[in-house]
Amino acid sequence: MSEARKELQEALCRYTTDTLTYIHTVRTFCEMFSKWMLCRDTEVEMMRDIKDRLETLDLNINHVTKSEEKGKAFVEYMKSKVNVDSKRAELEKELVEVLKDTASGLESLSSFLDAVEKLAVTSLHVFTENQVLHLPEGISPEYVQAVIMAARVICPLLLEFKRDDNVFFLPKPQNMEVLAYQLDRYIQTSKTICEKLDKSCFSDFGLKMAVETVVDLDVDLSEDDIQRMLDHVNQLDEIRMNEQFRMVFLFQEEPCHGFISEFDKRQPTMLQFLKELEETAVQLDRMNMGAKISSVAGSSVGAVGGVLSIVGLALSPFTAGVSLALTMTGAKGTLALSKSARAGFIAVNALFLGMDIFFICKDSISLAKGSETEVSQFIRARAALWSSEIDSWQKMHDSLNEGLPTSEKKKAVLETPIYLEMEVKKQSEAERVEPSAE
Repeated sequence: MSEARKELQEALCRYTTDTLTYIHTVRTFCEMFSKWMLCRDTEVEMMRDIKDRLETLDLNINHVTKSEEKGKAFVEYMKSKVNVDSKRAELEKELVEVLKDTASGLESLSSFLDAVEKLAVTSLHVFTENQVLHLPEGISPEYVQAVIMAARVICPLLLEFKRDDNVFFLPKPQNMEVLAYQLDRYIQTSKTICEKLDKSCFSDFGLKMAVETVVDLDVDLSEDDIQRMLDHVNQLDEIRMNEQFRMVFLFQEEPCHGFISEFDKRQPTMLQFLKELEETAVQLDRMNMGAKISSVAGSSVGAVGGVLSIVGLALSPFTAGVSLALTMTGAKGTLALSKSARAGFIAVNALFLGMDIFFICKDSISLAKGSETEVSQFIRARAALWSSEIDSWQKMHDSLNEGLPTSEKKKAVLETPIYLEMEVKKQSEAERVEPSAE
């Protein structure tokens, strides 16, 4: 066997084995999703419970004056004044432990999402009927194609998870309601992805990872065919591992350009609002107790509203009027993403930001009556979340800019049959046989 044949055999085996491994990762997560979801739901409830208990610490005298049961309220008020700092420290420690479990759960989710993303940019043509590639027993080319097609349909939903979870899900008590909300959105979107994959791919097939893929190169292939196929497989492997191309593929081209344009236009304003929030927090730290706190806290709500309106606008390219339809040629024709799925990413983020306005306005009323330290801590904690979101969008923006120039060429490689020469020869032989049969 020539060196090129050996290299092709190894490359095709590796590409196929990696594909089956990604399918195995996806299916394994889907099968244990109910348990994963139960754990995350529990963490959401625990975060909300910790927030409720934190709010009962160090009650204001208004808790007594506005209560119908003033005796009971007075006892609660007095109890809240005992060991407030130690109780708060215990609750914050509890939050740290909850988010440790969350981080572990998000790691397994990340592996699942990575596998789905890579399957979405896997070549359908490698897994057509051919004389070279022999899949493990019980796995048909049609099955592998079905999984790839399903991954392509749902892959735009993966954009929702394109943030740095290690930065976003930090144990800051001031952000608990937002963290709980975002984790719940992760749960719901992951559920949608798993349900679509289960329905289209996993219900009728088994997947055995113990057997190996076989590549048979004893068929009638010239050295030129061998070299062409080797170059093709190597390109497919590079394409699948290219994060910048994968980002372009998730967005699709029209939203890509819209997002880049809007982000370039609005990023300076977003950063300016974050800077003003920090200045507001500094002012609060320097101020005395009294009416000024209420005044500055009120003005900070206006600034925060400005931040959120601008941040929300940065995502407008994904909303109504922009299609995330996915068109790929090949073993299946055109794939169109459903209307609800097209809106998924932005609807979620817009809702998150809109709810955040509600949270900070609601909480600022009580915070304004507290110490300046509490208010400034709240503003800084919430601003840190928005800053992390902007950082994530910046990374997406940079990936798109880097991936777009070569994306069409890479898509063309994905859409090119790898066994082209073999198919031509097979067709020619069939045409030669037909006249003699007559």
